[in-house]
Amino acid sequence: MKCIKLIELTIFCTLLFTTNTIAHGGKKMESEYLYERKTYQTKVIALPPQIHKIGGLFGGYNHISIFPVPQDNAVGSNDMGNAVTIISFPKGKMDYDKYFRNAKDITGSGKYMPPISQDLIGFGQVRVFHLFDFKKKLHREYTIVFPVTQYINNIAIADARQRHFIFEIESQKAEPKGPWDVNYSLQLIELNGDKHNLIKEIPKVRSTWTTTKDRVFLWAFDDKKLRVLDMNLEPAHHPLEDAVKQNKNKIDFSDIYMHPHHPFALLAGGEKGATIISWARGKNDEPHLFISGALNFSFSPDGKWVVLTDYLSSNTNQTYIMPVSEKYPHYLGTPILLSNDSFNAGQSAWTTNPTAFVGTKLDKIFRWDLENQDYPGKDKMSFHDYIVQEDLKKLTKEKKQGLGR
Repeated sequence: MKCIKLIELTIFCTLLFTTNTIAHGGKKMESEYLYERKTYQTKVIALPPQIHKIGGLFGGYNHISIFPVPQDNAVGSNDMGNAVTIISFPKGKMDYDKYFRNAKDITGSGKYMPPISQDLIGFGQVRVFHLFDFKKKLHREYTIVFPVTQYINNIAIADARQRHFIFEIESQKAEPKGPWDVNYSLQLIELNGDKHNLIKEIPKVRSTWTTTKDRVFLWAFDDKKLRVLDMNLEPAHHPLEDAVKQNKNKIDFSDIYMHPHHPFALLAGGEKGATIISWARGKNDEPHLFISGALNFSFSPDGKWVVLTDYLSSNTNQTYIMPVSEKYPHYLGTPILLSNDSFNAGQSAWTTNPTAFVGTKLDKIFRWDLENQDYPGKDKMSFHDYIVQEDLKKLTKEKKQGLGR
C-alpha cells in the first residue's frame, strides 16, 4: 500500500493558532480559544484520505450509512442490500463480505453504537432493535416499543455480558402544543433469548445524555444541572459533576463528550463554541474554550485522536482531527485538516488494527489511516507520538498555552 504523506496546504479562512487574554465569567482566562480561526491566509497541516468509489463495486449504492464493527480494519453497513456488509481495507484496497442475508428487512440507516463484544453488534430502527451474533450466525429482532407513537431515539450499552441496554424513547403526546412537544424517557432493558424485559424507566426532561463504561450523564441545559447515574439508572457520582457545578457560570453547552481514558470532557453547543473541562489533579482545571465552531466530536477507540466538525456557515463545514495526549497542557493538540466537507450522523466510523477514521459521502468512502504513514523516525515511534512531539515543539517555540515561558 502506498502510504499517505502529511502535506502543508495554504488555504484561506482556516485556523490560526493564537493566544489572547480576556475577561470571562468575572475571572481572567489565559486565552479565549486555544486554537482560534482567523480570516486570512495561514498554513495548516492537512492529511489527505484514501478514496474508494462505491458505485462500481457495490452496484450503484450511495449515501450509505456505516458503523463500527469488531472485525479488524473494517466498518459495517446495513444499506447495501438486505444484509450486514463488512467493508474492509486490505493493503489500502477495499473489499466486502455480506452476513445475515436471511435477516428481516434491516436496510435504511439506524441508531448505531459501538460493538457489544467481539462477536456481537446491534442497532436500532424506529421501534425495533437488531442483534447480530457473528459466532453463532444468528440474528434476533426485538420490538422495544409497540405503539406507533413511540420511537427509539438513541441506544447505549449498559452491561454487555448481561445484555443490558439503555434506550432513549420518544413518545408523542395525545394533545401536543406543537411538533416538538413530546415526552422522552430512558429505559433499561434486558435482552433474554427471544424476549426483552423492561428493568427500569425514568423520565428525561429537556436534557441531553451520554455514557461512559459505568456512568450515565444527563445534562439539563435549561437549569444547568448535571445528573449522574450508574448503569442501573440509579443515582451515582462522577468528578465531572463537581467540575460543572463549580464552573456553571463560566460554561455554556448542550452536549457532553467524555474522553474514554483521560480525566476530561468536551462540552459542545455553547454560544461561544466548544469548551474543554478537566478534573485532573495537577492539570489546568479551569474550563477553556478551544474552537469556536466545533461540533460532533468523536474519539478514537484508543483515545489518542478526536475528530470534529468545524462549523463555518450553513453551507460550509470542515472536518478536523486533533491528537490527544497528557503531554499537552489541555490534552488537545493542533487541529489537522481532514476534509473541506463534513459527514452526517451515521456516515462515519472508526476502525481498529489499524486505527483509521472512515467517512462516506455520495458514492465515495474516505479513509484516513492513522498508523501506516510515512514520517521521520517511523521505526522509533508511532505516527501519533511523532505528531505530538513535533506539535509540542511548535507550541513551545511560539510560547502558546503556557509552554516555553
